[in-house]
Amino acid sequence: MRDPGLNTWTYYEPVTPGGDTLPPVPGDALSNPSVEDLLPAGLALWPRGPVWGTPDGMAAGTDTVLARFTRVLVAPFRDLCVRGWSLVLESTATTMDASLPAWEADYGLPDACTAADQSTAGRKATVQARVRGNAVITPQDFVRLAYDRGFDIAIEEPDIFECGFSECGGEHTTGDPLQEVYWIVHVYGLAVDYFICGESECGFDPLFQIADIERLQCLFRQLYPGWTQPVYVVEE
Repeated sequence: MRDPGLNTWTYYEPVTPGGDTLPPVPGDALSNPSVEDLLPAGLALWPRGPVWGTPDGMAAGTDTVLARFTRVLVAPFRDLCVRGWSLVLESTATTMDASLPAWEADYGLPDACTAADQSTAGRKATVQARVRGNAVITPQDFVRLAYDRGFDIAIEEPDIFECGFSECGGEHTTGDPLQEVYWIVHVYGLAVDYFICGESECGFDPLFQIADIERLQCLFRQLYPGWTQPVYVVEE
């Protein structure tokens, strides 16, 4: 949203129905065939003739000894088709499975921004978020990336008071134009542990500690433009 002279706020906006769904997994007749699916092709490779059970060029019956023998021969090709197609699916982050460790190695995961003790599903989600993070450009991209990693945030971009444009006495920000290099990350739903007299230890415990904020800071530190500086504010 953008109001003249006011700070710009960016909130998480769910995509339109169907816009965030994964594309259908491609496939064809050989993606996951059965032995019976491959049997006609196997029978067609045998010579023709009465001795082969195909007099007058007729197709061999599926209940013949030759057909049973052909099923044994084509069974490994059935496994080959399945395995070959599974390797094709490993080429995208949304369909990977067995190649998860290789994807993590390519993107340097796990890293300091990764939550500890992740399940396999969580590791896949982390890789997918890292792949999507390569295209993070706009404030909405940052908000959405944070949402994908479990954070509820809003981004405020200061818009400094401008003579002849802003309104005196209104909700306009005053300050040096250089302040526009800062953008404020409002974080919602995080617990804050405060220093408690009689329980906390001076010189050891901080005045306050925000749970899990380091992971969000680490995530953004890798992506935000170098000429800007995020400022984090925890909202209760």
